[in-house]
This record gives sequence, C-alpha cells and structure tokens, in this order.
Amino acid sequence: MNTLHPIVSLPDQGPVLSAYGVNSYFKAKTEQTNGLWSMIEYHLPPSPISPPPHYHKKMQEVFYVLEGALQFTLDGQTIDAPKGTLVVVPPMAVHTFKNALDAEAKFLIWFSPGGFEQYFLDMEELVQNEPSWPPSDMGKVFALMARHDTYAPER
Repeated sequence: MNTLHPIVSLPDQGPVLSAYGVNSYFKAKTEQTNGLWSMIEYHLPPSPISPPPHYHKKMQEVFYVLEGALQFTLDGQTIDAPKGTLVVVPPMAVHTFKNALDAEAKFLIWFSPGGFEQYFLDMEELVQNEPSWPPSDMGKVFALMARHDTYAPER
C-alpha cells in the first residue's frame, strides 16, 4: 500500500530556515518521501562566503540553478553555473559553491537519500549554543558533519 502523498510546495513556501542572510525553504522533507530523497530551495545573497570543501560518502546531491548564477568547485574543477544549470555531485566528490554574481541566487538542492535537511537544523542549533563562532572546539562541528555524512577532504 502506498503511504506517500502528493507534495505541493509553492514558490517561497514551506518551512524556512534563515541564517546569515540565507533562506533555505524545505520543499520536500525525508518523511514525505519515505526517506528516498529531500529537497530545499536555497536563496543565497551575494557574498564571498561559501561552504568549506566537503564530500559525502553515501549521499548524492543535485543542484539546479533557478535564478542568478553559482560557481562550483567540483573535484578541483571550477564550473560556472548560470540559470538553468544542473550539477550532479556523486558520493565522494569534493565540492563547494558560491554565489557568482552581485544579485541573489536561487537554486534547488535535491538530496538522495533524504534527511540532509536535518543537518541545517542541527548546525543552526550548534551555532546558537556556542558562545562564539567558529567554536573553540571544532570537534563538535566535525562530529555533527559526520552524523550527516559530510566530511572534510584529507589534506
């Protein structure tokens, strides 16, 4: 018996997490997909800030640029990604991204398997509970990352 229900998430709707000028709309959560996948819509303002290079052992990410442009670094290669670009990041690929323009970038990130939306919530909680950021004990950050299949590349 199918326990899944249709998902309809209108533009700029859905639970939202706002931090550092970034809005992340939770478009489909893992519990809505039986854990198969999840999706967020990311609104990234112009900023030199980007996630540190990282990889996932099991998770695959798919990025689709809706507005603006991103610049990816994927396994050491720089990729300019204007509106309409699809970027598939397989497990074990070291990657990061940043907003490449002076305007907000909007893009979808699809995660398979689902559940990575919890990483954003857990990181927000860690940031709020630390007296300063980054924390003096980076072990907390690395432990949180590992719980969500996210790892810093070997140096």
